[in-house]
Amino acid sequence: MRRRSVIGGLVGGALLSRGRLIGAAMAEGEDTVSTEKARYAGVGEEWKGATALAGGKGYAQCRLGALHYRHLRAAPPASGPKPTILLLHQTPFGLAEWVDIQPMLTEMGHDTIAPDNPGYGMSDPPPDSVTIADLADNLVDLLDHLDVKQVAVAGHHTGASIAASFAARHAERTAYVVLHGCPVYDEAGRASRLAQAAPEIHLRQDGSHLADIFSAIHSRAPFPQGLSTANWGTLGAWWAGFDTPTYRAVFANDMAADLDRIRAPVRILTDRGDSLHEQDKQVAAQRSDFSLEVFSDGGSFSLMLDPRKWAERVSAFAAIS
Repeated sequence: MRRRSVIGGLVGGALLSRGRLIGAAMAEGEDTVSTEKARYAGVGEEWKGATALAGGKGYAQCRLGALHYRHLRAAPPASGPKPTILLLHQTPFGLAEWVDIQPMLTEMGHDTIAPDNPGYGMSDPPPDSVTIADLADNLVDLLDHLDVKQVAVAGHHTGASIAASFAARHAERTAYVVLHGCPVYDEAGRASRLAQAAPEIHLRQDGSHLADIFSAIHSRAPFPQGLSTANWGTLGAWWAGFDTPTYRAVFANDMAADLDRIRAPVRILTDRGDSLHEQDKQVAAQRSDFSLEVFSDGGSFSLMLDPRKWAERVSAFAAIS
């Protein structure tokens, strides 16, 4: 039996070559990274830690337990209110995936809400039987807790599955949708992914178990700009474990059925080096009303490595939706 990758849903595909990844990083805005390096917490070699996530934290008691979130409020823009953006992370980062993106979107005039998916970060774990539909419905409790009537929902990988289900099930709460990396699998693909065994964790006195996790994650972006990114991923993976009910729910879910039911405007962002790139293209081909944009030539780290570009793309889509 094949063993599931140590970083689970983070990439889930073939490792890109070191040379291609470095080239992709340069193509994705190296100048932006260098000029704004001092303000970035998810990019580069300088570790800023949890201080970069200060402000806006809270818990909502939801149907799946206590849900930890970060809610940042924007100053009212002169041009009028902009949609609140609900940010749903990929496995295994937790809300830290948005460490740079969330405040940028807030600076652009959007209130933003970033929860830790159940079982990740500081949120309670869900039951083993949890489904993607359950995780989507759980977000209604969060929005009610915050008295937010409607959101633009943006999800990455695992977060994209949940975002699609939310939009399909709660059209009245959905302004528009951004899906970055769509984990769409047919029945055989879902069964194959569910059959893969999760890695086992064996604690070692020298702490090398943590080094192994970091090395596996950093191998996906093996250059200095990816060091902080990989560190956030390592912390998320270690905190949650590698075989969570939320992660398994992605591979038990028929995302295609959710996509068919979405009626809100949808933008799909994709990365050419991401394992889900082909699925993104297939979704866009099947739904001609969904727009598709290639975000980068890299993999699933790309939005963290170029947070301003991502925030600008999402905010711009809000303006035309």
